[in-house]
Amino acid sequence: MAPIAHTLTQGEYLDPEVYELERAQIFHRGWFVAGRASRLAPGNRDIVDVAGESVLLTRDRTGTVHAFANVCRHRGARLCEGYSDSTQASFMCPYHAWTYALDGTLLATPRVEEGEIDRADFPLWRHHVREWEGFLFVSVADTPPPFEQWLDTDGAELLALERFGLGRLVVGATSRCVIEANWKIVIENYLECLHCAHVHPEFADLVPHYRTGWSWEREHPRGGVTLSRGNSLAIHENVIAPLAPIEADDHGRYYSATVFPNAFVDLTATCAVVSMLHPEGPARTVMTMDFLFSPEAVGSPDFDPTPIVEFNELVAAQDNTVCELVQRGVASRRFDHGVLTKKDLLVKHFVDRYRMALAD
Repeated sequence: MAPIAHTLTQGEYLDPEVYELERAQIFHRGWFVAGRASRLAPGNRDIVDVAGESVLLTRDRTGTVHAFANVCRHRGARLCEGYSDSTQASFMCPYHAWTYALDGTLLATPRVEEGEIDRADFPLWRHHVREWEGFLFVSVADTPPPFEQWLDTDGAELLALERFGLGRLVVGATSRCVIEANWKIVIENYLECLHCAHVHPEFADLVPHYRTGWSWEREHPRGGVTLSRGNSLAIHENVIAPLAPIEADDHGRYYSATVFPNAFVDLTATCAVVSMLHPEGPARTVMTMDFLFSPEAVGSPDFDPTPIVEFNELVAAQDNTVCELVQRGVASRRFDHGVLTKKDLLVKHFVDRYRMALAD
């Protein structure tokens, strides 16, 4: 009999000290999926929370995206609290009205005497940001790993979906939810389908293979699973313009990908759902889902993503319920660790990757 693999331990799910180590070693050391670049037009600003580190994103008039610590250089006030569709070339701290250009340059310091400070010495603290295939990735590390190297490893599954023209897709809808569970529990749940037949009967109707407990069809060279042709959601998707010219092997299939540490992507021929996790502590995770479609689909006068959004929100709600059950369950004094079966293979890969990151 093969040795039994173990899940993470109780402390790895619950301990605040472990969460602080994760912030330092994982979330504040590597790259983080921040959302779609199309959200930022010139002059716009947005905020992304990277495990407790607020990052301010701007796009200047030349089209360049910048990322900064969301902190004024004067007295440390928070500069922005959310998305702004401003088209102005500067923005102002709400405390003392210090004013910054979209590239972080300090422009004005009202009521500070001439010659007291050299404004050139006090630009906003800069973070790293990259645009790739329509996504924005940020890193708050002083020296993050080279982006392409990171993408080849922790984003390899996303790279495999480039053939669907990810860079041209636009956001057709967005959904947000709060999960009272550890971020790792959410990812582990996503990576296995032993629960699908019981927890997601509607999803199992859409993807009959999920009733087997396997989350992919092992015999298919490109992975993924086959969609049921008679399912009402699949029929609805057939009337939406495809993401890109679809190869024969991709017709009627459903693909998924994870991006360590904070995102996963679900994709069919007509829609990609990007789920981004924002941990807010060892027992709370905020999840944002962006629904991506082709420009032709969103531009159509009869475009209606409602059935797709509602279906995915249903599946997410079902997942969130069981993730919260796990969060409460692992707090039992009896729980040390769980076990992983052969159909939990992707969970084991995640556990190994997680522990490697903490051991670095």
